[in-house]
Amino acid sequence: MFCLSDLNPLELFAAYLSRQLTFDIYAIRYLLSIVLGYPIAIIYVLLIRDRGARACNTYIFLTGFILSFWNFGLDVIHLFAGIALTISTLRICGPTSTAVAMTFMLNMVYLLTGYYLVNYGTYDINWTMPYCILCLRLIGFAWDYRDGALPETKLSEYQKSVAFTGIPSPLEILAFCFVPTACFVGPQFSWRHYQSFIDQTLRPAVVLKNRTFIQKYFRNPKLHRTLSRLATGILFMILHVASRGFVSMEYMLTDVFLKKSNFFYRLGYMIAFSQFLIMRYLCIWLFSEGSCILMGLGCTGNVHVQYLNGSQPSSQPKNYTGTVNTSTFRKTAVLGGGGATMDYDFQALEKDVLEGRAVVTEADHTKCANISVVRFQSATNTDLLVSSFNINTNKWMLEYVYKRLRFLGNKQLSQIITLLFLSVWHGFYSGYYVNFFLEFITVYAEKEFLYIVRRSIYADFLYNTLPGKILTSVMGKLHALFLLACPLCAFSLLRANLWIPVLSSVYFIGFIYLLWPLVRPLVKRLFPRKPEAEAKKDS
Repeated sequence: MFCLSDLNPLELFAAYLSRQLTFDIYAIRYLLSIVLGYPIAIIYVLLIRDRGARACNTYIFLTGFILSFWNFGLDVIHLFAGIALTISTLRICGPTSTAVAMTFMLNMVYLLTGYYLVNYGTYDINWTMPYCILCLRLIGFAWDYRDGALPETKLSEYQKSVAFTGIPSPLEILAFCFVPTACFVGPQFSWRHYQSFIDQTLRPAVVLKNRTFIQKYFRNPKLHRTLSRLATGILFMILHVASRGFVSMEYMLTDVFLKKSNFFYRLGYMIAFSQFLIMRYLCIWLFSEGSCILMGLGCTGNVHVQYLNGSQPSSQPKNYTGTVNTSTFRKTAVLGGGGATMDYDFQALEKDVLEGRAVVTEADHTKCANISVVRFQSATNTDLLVSSFNINTNKWMLEYVYKRLRFLGNKQLSQIITLLFLSVWHGFYSGYYVNFFLEFITVYAEKEFLYIVRRSIYADFLYNTLPGKILTSVMGKLHALFLLACPLCAFSLLRANLWIPVLSSVYFIGFIYLLWPLVRPLVKRLFPRKPEAEAKKDS
């Protein structure tokens, strides 16, 4: 039967890729929608950006909506429902804690209801995927609106930078929620950040006004990072697609794997599977980040300032050299009206630049970063893994969940609640909860273990000599590979009837960290502490 979608060249191309790569058509559409962020960003920069806020918001909303409709059809109405519920709540309750609580509850209930009704035990690509991104954006929006009504003395530096007063117009909110480069897999950013992007006050004017031809086209940090994110994303996508031929989830469920292979083969296979699984997330995040940077959302507002030949700034403090945030030049902290139009006072700095006393360059566009590739791939402990993976979402959880739980007075309890919320946000499947539970106990056990080792009599050898550094680096990397295997296998398999047989085939070795309280006394004996005087001297 003939269908209008048969005339859609994107749909025809998606169907072709689906057949060639043996990927689900829904996954191909989703991937293409993310990659299409690049031409959308190019058109925005070349043709739309300078036409005024209304034109910018209209273009951003329409492109995001069209891509969403292509993926989810009429189910896109759920996204509008979440936005309408949130705005209605904020208008009725105002900038209050009640409004935040209601926004949190309504969006999470809506999301979890969607998970319950339309997810069927696999990674289904449906409207709940963009809604989980939208859910965090709307909750953060409500928090920032509430913070805008508080005295600045009660706000942290981050809260001051994102708080606003006055609910934006419907078009502005729709554009903020449907940004085509960020509505499918993130990243998250605040309303203030988005509005300053629209107003073109996000990037430091002192750099843009004084760029040479070389700086504009060859030493452009925005262009460099866009291309590096795109190229690295393509590399990880190729590796992930290629891995499906020899490392698959389905094989781990067969009797050949579960019963006829030996323990070390199974564990090694799970480690390899977890590494290639991660590449799926890395390529998607990198594609999305690159398109956000190209559009202009990745700017941090930081500049690098270098004074030449011992020169000092003409009208700034002596400690002004180095990396600074352009907010130090803003005349006022804008919390009212649209909430984000930022007026820069760069006259003094620009004078230094024009007189040849200073060189100002723009910092890397890392605002939308969700992965630090080099740091993650070279990580030798859980701190490095956690700090370099899912950066953007983790920062959101830190600012809008973990730090908001300070009233509990217990960091571990706050961390548990944050990880529990992160699990629930992903869905109901037990594999998610196993993953984050193992993350918690692994981080806790390793942190205590390293605390003991770094204060032991062997610390100088392990951390201050070349053989010791090689040993700790190799052992740390092997441990990092090992600790990801069980959590990520459970995360991928989702259902208990699938992940339990696989994890039991390696005797649930990922849960070994539960034995840490029993092992800790032995570790303390094996790594006796330095004498007190020597420890104080080293510190």
